[in-house]
Amino acid sequence: QKIMDAHKLHVAVKVTEELLYDSMFDLASYITTQFGIAIANAEEDAFLNGDGKGKPTGLFDETNGGTVAKTLTGTKLGTDDVLDLVYALKRPYRKKASFIMNDQTLAALRKLKDNNGAYIWQPSYQAGEPDRLLGYAVHTSAFAPELAAGKPVMAFGDYSYYNIGDRGSRSMQELRELFAGNGMIGYVAKERVDGLLVLPEAVQILKAGASA
Repeated sequence: QKIMDAHKLHVAVKVTEELLYDSMFDLASYITTQFGIAIANAEEDAFLNGDGKGKPTGLFDETNGGTVAKTLTGTKLGTDDVLDLVYALKRPYRKKASFIMNDQTLAALRKLKDNNGAYIWQPSYQAGEPDRLLGYAVHTSAFAPELAAGKPVMAFGDYSYYNIGDRGSRSMQELRELFAGNGMIGYVAKERVDGLLVLPEAVQILKAGASA
């Protein structure tokens, strides 16, 4: 059994009455849109790196995240290391598996070649189709760990085993009275959410060594 909690995430901003009423565009709508972006970024960061303390438990969490399949020698990344990561994942999970990594790691991967001198990176030429590495889709995130000593390098697995628990719907509230004395209006967006990889073996992690 796995226990999931509900962690509160909120974003707040204060706007002067003059800015709200005198702006040449729909400022309230703009704020709402930016709230959505801010919350999505916070969720993505937590789902990858969260430690479970007041936030979701991320895929890269050392204790309750994915299973470390291999540790590199320092930060040197080779073609064989990626192959070892792929085949460390059991066959049933590989059917829907994909990579998650940082752009910095992706830049290093794009330079790797197989024994025949061909690049293992396969760019997509079709709209809507992701780029591929060894035949598997590649997803990048600014919140994925960078290629650094002692840190996770990339994840490979079936992420359908990462459960996200939303408690109710996302809400937004306008606070007029609270800041009225300062001539300001507050906006707050909040939600309650948790995330946990319920089957660690479904996601394999490649980790950098302790020294660069």
